Amino acid sequence: MKKSTQTLLTVGLALVAIVLGYWLFSIINKPIEFEKIKSKRYAKVEMRLEEIRDAQQAYRQKYGKYSDDFDQLVGFVDTGMIDIVVRKDSSFMAYNKTFQQDMNRDTVIIRVIGRESVKSSVFNSEFDASKLRVVPISTIDEQFEIGAGSIERNGVSIPVFEVSVSNEAMFKDIMDVYGNFIDKSYKLQMGSLTEPSVSGNWK
Repeated sequence: MKKSTQTLLTVGLALVAIVLGYWLFSIINKPIEFEKIKSKRYAKVEMRLEEIRDAQQAYRQKYGKYSDDFDQLVGFVDTGMIDIVVRKDSSFMAYNKTFQQDMNRDTVIIRVIGRESVKSSVFNSEFDASKLRVVPISTIDEQFEIGAGSIERNGVSIPVFEVSVSNEAMFKDIMDVYGNFIDKSYKLQMGSLTEPSVSGNWK
């Protein structure tokens, strides 16, 4: 074998080895890369979902129900006011027909001592409420899905809400690269329209 041919063969084998090495590294490293991306994005989205929950709970405190519309919820956080309430345990004497005598009865006295803005009470005065609807990932342009209603439990009507965003939306900008590692049926969700829960499904 000529020396030039042997050199070419050696170089060719080296290139093949480099390509195969890179290919194997990519196969091993790609799911690790995606897990890092997923952890960062999930952390941001979970924090935003918790902010939405806080806004919804303040809305329910004011109106007795949850909002199913982000325009409504954002406006409430921006300009709404909530009562500052003091609760005090107390008791009084009342006639009991069963025992036919005055008996001590416990009660709670609720007193409104002032009002404050929703934004300052729940968040802070610099909080940008308009961001509540937006999925906080700079490389995508997506909004959360929101719904609200009520369910019945033991004859009692209970307000419920649900806010969510799908994996397909959260990772749409990298779906062509990491699509094999993405569960397209999964979504991050706060609350539920079928259960009296205000927790996130990642907890």
